[in-house]
Amino acid sequence: MIIALDQAAIGTGLGAAVPPLSLAVAPGVPNAIPVESDERPMLVSLLLAGRIRPDSGRVLVHGAEHGDRLRRGSALVDTPVVAEPGADIALTTIVAEELAFASAPSSRRHARRFLSDHGLLDYAKLPVRALPSAARIRLFSELAVLRPGVTAIVVTSPERHGGEPSGWYGPLAEIAARGVTVSIVTDQATADILFRLGATDPSTIESPLS
Repeated sequence: MIIALDQAAIGTGLGAAVPPLSLAVAPGVPNAIPVESDERPMLVSLLLAGRIRPDSGRVLVHGAEHGDRLRRGSALVDTPVVAEPGADIALTTIVAEELAFASAPSSRRHARRFLSDHGLLDYAKLPVRALPSAARIRLFSELAVLRPGVTAIVVTSPERHGGEPSGWYGPLAEIAARGVTVSIVTDQATADILFRLGATDPSTIESPLS
């Protein structure tokens, strides 16, 4: 799925929550999107996933405005406020809920099996906050792409969990290589590291604007 923001903005003027932004993200390689300010990463993520409409400009899928298609085909990963798992909830509980969202068997046994398959069974009874950053981002991204029809994920501010970006970039690159559009909305310093690791700068992708 190729998703483009065409001068998409939230608010106007100097006080705009998201000033006019143009970029395009595509599958194959993770896309790193540098965004500054506290709330802007969340808002840009919501735009990319079709969860909110811009006040001006457009959000396009393959060159056309298909809001429903974008919402059905995208998933937010660990986005603060809107898609962030509770820090004190047991990991097994969260995984079971995510499996249910994916219309997959979601008993505690199935959740534990999923964790075991991903080498994380030791964390099953621990709260989500106990997960190392790389494991957290990998796990919730893998759960997101299980959802029927999802071909694009938006990972929001993964740097806030600490750890080296190289630790979680690899798993996201593996997901992108499967044909999933992976967008990483992060700060400029982290984006610069991701570019060196091989991430795409979405401002350089030719978007299929209609």
